[in-house]
Amino acid sequence: MLLLLMMSLFISCSTAKEDLSNVLFPVKKEKILNGLDYTEKKSALDENLIAYQVKDMNAFSLYGQYFANEIKSNSATYAGKNYLELLGDAKEINGYKIHLYTQKESEKLEKLLLGKLGKPAFDKGNETERNIIWETSGKLYILNSGNAEIQGEKTKESDLLCLNTNFTTLIINATQATKYSEYLKFRIKNNKKVENYPYSVYSKEQD
Repeated sequence: MLLLLMMSLFISCSTAKEDLSNVLFPVKKEKILNGLDYTEKKSALDENLIAYQVKDMNAFSLYGQYFANEIKSNSATYAGKNYLELLGDAKEINGYKIHLYTQKESEKLEKLLLGKLGKPAFDKGNETERNIIWETSGKLYILNSGNAEIQGEKTKESDLLCLNTNFTTLIINATQATKYSEYLKFRIKNNKKVENYPYSVYSKEQD
């Protein structure tokens, strides 16, 4: 009986998952990637940023939810497997990127974030293409989603970027040329914090 209990404890510890919603950035690279299989490359967002793509996406959850899935390949060209990248440098991780090709997971992610993070600071577009941004203390969430066709299958593709709010230059680039990016530039230039100068205040001042 004792042996079975010890084995159960060992299995539960060895399969323990990290919830990204609980991760405070920056976090040591060794701490969050320890024991995981991953590939390393330059991030498409910034040449000075390293993207660590985790082989098993289910090694991490987001608010207790998992998003691993794929659109099966039917040709030599293939780009339909959902993936997770942890973003940072050789020592620290300062954010992550979740890219989803599957409609079910894309819809689940949008619903989850709206439920957990509440009303967005910025929300532009429609079902064809939508850009939603939330800012919480220390984290900025950028969700881009839209209709797509992959391997001949109509789907909804999503890209979630979560970054440490201290990544100012990268954040401005990631938000594209929108009114929100102008707000970020203004906030950074004037050394204002999101807690006492949210986008809603800036927007009213500009109208």
